[in-house]
Amino acid sequence: MEILDVLPANFGYAILTYLYSFFMLTYLALKVGAARKKYGVKYPTMYSDKEDVFNCIQRAHQNTLEVYPQWLLFQTIAALVYPTVASVLGVIWVTSRFSYAWGYYTGNPVKRMNGSYGYIGLFGVIILSISVALQLLGNLRGSLGNGVQKSNECSAHARYRASAEARALFAADKNTARKMSGFLDGIRCGDCECNVDWGEKRNTIASIAAGVLFFTGWWIIIDAAIMYPREDQFHHAYHTCGVIATIAFLMINAVSNGQVRGDSYSEGCMGQTGARVWLFIGFMLAFGSLIASMWILFGGFVVASKETVYPGIAVFFQNAFIFFGGLVFKFGRTEDLWQ
Repeated sequence: MEILDVLPANFGYAILTYLYSFFMLTYLALKVGAARKKYGVKYPTMYSDKEDVFNCIQRAHQNTLEVYPQWLLFQTIAALVYPTVASVLGVIWVTSRFSYAWGYYTGNPVKRMNGSYGYIGLFGVIILSISVALQLLGNLRGSLGNGVQKSNECSAHARYRASAEARALFAADKNTARKMSGFLDGIRCGDCECNVDWGEKRNTIASIAAGVLFFTGWWIIIDAAIMYPREDQFHHAYHTCGVIATIAFLMINAVSNGQVRGDSYSEGCMGQTGARVWLFIGFMLAFGSLIASMWILFGGFVVASKETVYPGIAVFFQNAFIFFGGLVFKFGRTEDLWQ
């Protein structure tokens, strides 16, 4: 029972993600075993000198094993604080390994890029792990800074009281760090001469940062559309991803965290459930547009060997900037400062 009290309530989703990855590794290993029998490659020979298809099947498994330890580490760190978000990113990465392998199994190594959308899941958990590290470092720096200041001004008894207060603040901050929306609150810079109250300016900074990301995304795609106006250079249907990403941006930020928790929204046709469903659909559209933009980049430009891949890169970066802008605007602000 003690381990259940320590882990986050939704950590079960992360465990299911680990089980999903186990089945994925088992599947890839079985495919290699079957390929050894089919192409007559005996153990312990790793690769064949004659059968390129076998080498592709073997390489799909080997590459996954090379990346798996790093993913497992960052996935666990992220899931300890953000279990639900980390689990969604984990499912994306594990699923991408199937797409990666199936592309490799064709015997054409270029088609392994069908699983390139897995970078969303991998880089996502890496970013969340960095967030966890910053929160821990911020809490520690803030506690040490307060302790040093108190030791210079107070007696031994006062220093003892100050350390006790610092420990209490540290414990409280650990609980606060479990909420993604409290990320910026967990970063404390201690006392500095600039005397800037970041807490009161948090919403302003987050809003400006989100606006810059959103503007940059659309500026890139407009630039690409102007430089490559012909249909054969830049298909106009590719703009659909940016439109969907923008709709997702608005949907995600149309409901507050309080409405999702049910603190400030209990009426309407569906109440709290409706707010959660709305937010879920918004995130699915955001992830879908980002994944589609990666498919456009690699499937429509890289694999197709077009003369220029800039339009594909522009589509991807447009959706990436809008996606991260939506996250900053959603989780970078705090409702405590709303008037």
